[in-house]
Amino acid sequence: IASLIRNVLLIVPVLFLTMCHADGKTTVRTINNLGAEMTIHCKSRDDDLGTHVVPVGGSYEFSFRPNIFGRTLFFCSFAWGSEFHYFDIYKAKREFPPWHDRTWSILPSGPCMWNYESSQYDICYQWNKD
Repeated sequence: IASLIRNVLLIVPVLFLTMCHADGKTTVRTINNLGAEMTIHCKSRDDDLGTHVVPVGGSYEFSFRPNIFGRTLFFCSFAWGSEFHYFDIYKAKREFPPWHDRTWSILPSGPCMWNYESSQYDICYQWNKD
């Protein structure tokens, strides 16, 4: 019986994840609201997504399958003018639900995430410390 309960506890979250987001992918979108052309370079431990130049008002996005053990981390560098900053654009331990797509407005003060409940970019963060 303990084995059955353990198997159910392992299978239920996977089925829930699959039902909620059929392809299992999460998309992260960044919108350049810096007032200047932005250069973005995103990476994870396993993937280097390369450098991309994004015009003012333009966007850059990428998709991936989050690790089911909650270890997925993507971080990006953002450069414009003489400014250069880093931010953990997707951090599994911060994101809930973890498979939900993320849209970020990139501002000089830091990134603000779209809040699906309030329909605003009102979840704002500071840049990572160097």
